[in-house]
Amino acid sequence: MSIILKYAILDTDFVSNSNIIKTEDRVLADEVLEFPEYKFFCHQKMVEELEDHGTGASREWLNQKIKSGKITLYSDEQIIKELVDAVGEKGYSYYRSFLKDGCNMVTSNYYSKYFKALDNWFEADNKYEDFLSTLADCEASIGHKNNYGEIKAFVLLKTLSFLFEVKPVIFCSDDAGARKGFSNTSLVPCISILSVFLKLKYLGRSFEGVWPYYRSFIDWCLNRKFPQTTVKVWIFKAGTYKRESVPIENILRDIYDGKYEARLDGDLQMKRKNEPPVSF
Repeated sequence: MSIILKYAILDTDFVSNSNIIKTEDRVLADEVLEFPEYKFFCHQKMVEELEDHGTGASREWLNQKIKSGKITLYSDEQIIKELVDAVGEKGYSYYRSFLKDGCNMVTSNYYSKYFKALDNWFEADNKYEDFLSTLADCEASIGHKNNYGEIKAFVLLKTLSFLFEVKPVIFCSDDAGARKGFSNTSLVPCISILSVFLKLKYLGRSFEGVWPYYRSFIDWCLNRKFPQTTVKVWIFKAGTYKRESVPIENILRDIYDGKYEARLDGDLQMKRKNEPPVSF
């Protein structure tokens, strides 16, 4: 019986943050890459963003994992080539459609502001290289250090879903708005740093084994410019779920006590009877 792989996309913030959270000799990102039956991908834009904003450790970690084949790197050139190989000239339209949806996830006018020139490309008799050149010109207008990696992660997500008929998951930013955008637009599970700890519990890792990572997570939150002492989780009260702040230091014990499950957007939610958990 063949193993059904789960296709998983890593975004910039997740790689950066999961390299900050660590024990004495191992980073949380390494634990994630050992999740069984997962196949990991990232977009070239993520590599560029880590060069601009990431730590040296996270850049080195990502490059090593790409070289070893543990993470498959996709560029726009490769995405477009595989789409064209699959459906011919329609591949360009598919890429533009994926890009538009990703832009709309950020803001409704993002595509029209930066990528309108792609529409002009479709009105002319152009070649593959011209499409890439036009795309590069559009992105140059955004600015080199202005982050839009989440859009490219979305494009990759849609491409993998289309080419391989799979429903990927995405390990992404702890920014609730970004995760909600992914889950609402693509209807795929988002995995946050907190839901990684839930996954480790599902995989049978002991509380004692996971605690050093969680202690590092707490320290990271407390040592920020604006220290974070609570996280928001969804609590069921008076017949509905409401997002409430709870102390960070309590979360891991509550996870291991079976109090939480993961939502599609990566938030934690108080578990209720007869509700199927989000699969990730």
